[in-house]
Amino acid sequence: MQISLIEFSVENFSVFKEKATLSMVARKNDNHTFESNGENLLKTSFIYGPNASGKTSLLDAFVNLKTGILFSSNMKENSELPYNPFLASENTKTKPVWFELVFSALGDHAGIYRYSFSFLPDHIVTENFTKISITGVEEQLISRTGQDIILSGWGDDVQILRDKARKETLFLSVAAQFNNKLALSFVEALKNVNIISGVTYATYQQFTIKKFKDDPLYKESILKYLKTADFCISGGRTKEIDIPSLENVKDEPDMFSAVKRMIKHTALFFEHPVFGKNNEPVGVFELSLEEESTGTQNFLSMLGPIINTLETGKVLAIDEFDNSLHPLLTKFIVDLFESSETNKHNAQLVVTTHDTSLLSYRDDFIKDQFWFTDKDEFGSARLFSLAEFDIRNDTEFAKKYLEGRFGALPFIGSVKK
Repeated sequence: MQISLIEFSVENFSVFKEKATLSMVARKNDNHTFESNGENLLKTSFIYGPNASGKTSLLDAFVNLKTGILFSSNMKENSELPYNPFLASENTKTKPVWFELVFSALGDHAGIYRYSFSFLPDHIVTENFTKISITGVEEQLISRTGQDIILSGWGDDVQILRDKARKETLFLSVAAQFNNKLALSFVEALKNVNIISGVTYATYQQFTIKKFKDDPLYKESILKYLKTADFCISGGRTKEIDIPSLENVKDEPDMFSAVKRMIKHTALFFEHPVFGKNNEPVGVFELSLEEESTGTQNFLSMLGPIINTLETGKVLAIDEFDNSLHPLLTKFIVDLFESSETNKHNAQLVVTTHDTSLLSYRDDFIKDQFWFTDKDEFGSARLFSLAEFDIRNDTEFAKKYLEGRFGALPFIGSVKK
């Protein structure tokens, strides 16, 4: 099953006191969109805003929703739930955290679905799962308040599944654990929604390196994109190298000593051209990935997940998208998702960024793609779209944004000179 993001909402989580909704629905069908079950959806969206205004918290909320669905059934009885409410108001400290995901599904159980749940530190408060027809008719698959769980369309084992859902576990997660086909389809599909952080790109290096090593087509794509992005890289290969590792060994009771061992590690090396006296290519020299620039390392680390997302029609969210990347590189990555040639399976990209250059491409994007986060005087974050502003699509968005026309800018005091 392939799923596409329609909307994601959060309420009373971290800096979000009131309900905030990110929508991938576009008002008109054009080259920025694709159709899925009657919905006109964006391929890319960009979220701007000052530091600590809610950009990362929005993606953290998505991670919490995904983690809850995937792993809730594995929680031990009476475990504490990851309750992180809005703390700047006395009214919200004891209210439930709430998440909602609206998505379009293709393949088995195709259709549009809305799934939400809310929780306190010790129990699930509500859980709702609804299928929505193209005509807007809703079929309630899960309707839960506490341990009062009403189910429809879950097969003959519905009573067994209901009994297995404890107060701290989500029914959808429990049903998938017990191999219910409907639940398994959605839980497996949710694994195709991935969130990565630009601050920790190195976490994804090993995925990219492994694909580079094991899959010739991946290797070809990675090298092609590195060359296109002008990193002066002509080739590359992986090597198995020995690296030292210290291991604690127990010699006697309560006595340990450190033993140096060598372990195998897959390292990636890139070839760079060497030129002769007349500037003709005469050979290559190699640099390990660790010797490359931070920008090269970050770009390479992102390429694995990006190529995987494009080839399989997944959803990818990247926090701090522009970390150590030149603005032309961020535009290049976005173009991979915008292009019908490189994005044949309608993959989606959502990023948080401070790169205002993306706002300056007047003919390349539309207002629906740009979102902003901001905080009010009481510390509550809000999320809003550029489409809410009555301005022409060919406006210089970057200039207006930096002038403060849309808000979502930090208030920084001047420095005496």
